Amino acid sequence: MSLKVTRPVERKKLSETVEEELELMIRQGEIAEGEALPSERDLMAAFGVGRPSIRDALSALARKGLVKISSGERTRVTRPSADTIISELSGMSKDFLAQPNGLKYFDQLRRFFESSLVRHAAAYATPSQIKELEDALELNGKAIENDSQFRKTDIYFHRVIASIPGNPIFLAVHQALVDWLIDARPDRVNTAELNKRSYDDHVAIFECIKNGDVEGADAQLMAHIDYVFDKYYG
Repeated sequence: MSLKVTRPVERKKLSETVEEELELMIRQGEIAEGEALPSERDLMAAFGVGRPSIRDALSALARKGLVKISSGERTRVTRPSADTIISELSGMSKDFLAQPNGLKYFDQLRRFFESSLVRHAAAYATPSQIKELEDALELNGKAIENDSQFRKTDIYFHRVIASIPGNPIFLAVHQALVDWLIDARPDRVNTAELNKRSYDDHVAIFECIKNGDVEGADAQLMAHIDYVFDKYYG
């Protein structure tokens, strides 16, 4: 029988082979979470490769959230978290934002994402969660005349809404969206006007959530996002 090879066999780098072997050991539980990996020297001997290959392999595993590399300490096995996933996307996202329509697409993503969150909050927020959101709103109101503090409390208000479903992935995605969009914002806005209007919008959103008004909460959020986007990019 003859075989027809349609593409050349890919040659793996030594570091990729080491990475795959260590990843398999970690995922199969041969190396437990929290356990230290052997020293670089021992890994070099075990795999028969040089130090650069070991370091490249460990760096790749760290990006996947499978190990934690600390200066002066042995590398330890960890488990991927939601933050790990978002961190992997950050570099690509910043490049995407710089492309034509990149900002528009991220704004659309924010609308879909935060719309779902605010609707869920209005429908299901518990009294203790509403109190937490009210406390966040109070902090936001006190910071209107302090741009730095207002920005932090603004983010915190929206973060509390993102925390209501109790899903850590939502929190990680929310933080990533905030970071990506803030990085892309120009510094040419009348912040005094923006802060006052944003706070008023937050009050309206909060009242709808407190009263269980799903449609109202969504409408107030969309009006808020429209206003902020227009202020920065209109």
